[in-house]
Amino acid sequence: MIPLLWALRSAGHHVLVAMPDTMTEVVSRTGLCSVSLGADVVLSDLAPDHGSRPPQEPGPASLADHVASYYVPLAHKMIEAVDDVVQRWQPDVLIHTSWEYAGPVVAARHGIPTIKHGWGLMLPPSVDAEAHRRLEPLYREWGRPAAPSRWVDVCPPSLQTGAPECSSLAMTWTPFNGSAVLPQWALERGTRPRIAVTLGNVPISGDHDSVLRRVLTALSDVDVEVIVGAGSGLGCADVPPNVRVVRGIPMFDLLPTCDLAITHGGAGSVLGALANGVPQLMLPQMCVHFEHGDRVAAAGAGICLHPGETSVENLREAVLGLLRNPNAREVAARLRAENEGLLSPSEVAAQLLGVAA
Repeated sequence: MIPLLWALRSAGHHVLVAMPDTMTEVVSRTGLCSVSLGADVVLSDLAPDHGSRPPQEPGPASLADHVASYYVPLAHKMIEAVDDVVQRWQPDVLIHTSWEYAGPVVAARHGIPTIKHGWGLMLPPSVDAEAHRRLEPLYREWGRPAAPSRWVDVCPPSLQTGAPECSSLAMTWTPFNGSAVLPQWALERGTRPRIAVTLGNVPISGDHDSVLRRVLTALSDVDVEVIVGAGSGLGCADVPPNVRVVRGIPMFDLLPTCDLAITHGGAGSVLGALANGVPQLMLPQMCVHFEHGDRVAAAGAGICLHPGETSVENLREAVLGLLRNPNAREVAARLRAENEGLLSPSEVAAQLLGVAA
């Protein structure tokens, strides 16, 4: 969302980002102004059984339960703070992401139009349907949300699934992974194939760390250069000689010199690889990662291995297959060209002015 917000800001509009405490610092580092919605929410406060919940399974039913279990109680906890900010700041438009349910309710209560900003695939209607069912007590107290005025879609159209509930604006996916001073080696390709590995910045309960370990073991005797851009919660103290662990370098700025990306199927990682025309091996563990991984694999831009399929042998075979087969790179290059042909953030920002009017 940051590129669109900066396009609006550069066009002279006031932009304010409302987030819990920790995220306000993240927002301020982007150069945008933020305001706190209060203390960070602990996952166990949202779902009391968080620590004992089994690993999420693939499929819309498990995803719908995940969204409803965490994002519905989050809306209950955040709605009064969101309402307070809206009353005091009085915005003309409210922009929100998928699964953010408090903002649309508050906007409807105050007669403010909303814009929904996508961050990947449109998901099965059953996901929102289950969330809305569990939100009924909130709706009875605060009122029901209205449909968004526009949907900003950052997924390549040929990859997208489903249809939005309102007019859609297809926008080029432009990354924002932060900023850093890049090392010299990141500016050019090496003598061996370079593989970027990122399993995301959010620690996932269950098999997350061991998946990363198996990836490194699978590649330890392959003639490749492995760049691990992992979150601080992932330990990589003892790594094979062909592995380089980096911290604080935006993954998108590493991808242009990479031949393959190994990701967890998160929207930022998947779309970042596609925006660079890089095929990928996706290893989803939870949430919408399964849907992203399966869809990209079905399109031919990579391979998706679910939990239970990520043996060292399977991982090595998948990597070698993707490096040797040009088809996945050709599909990824086509999706890159498709992404680059969509509306720029500034063009979308200009079209959104009509919503405020």
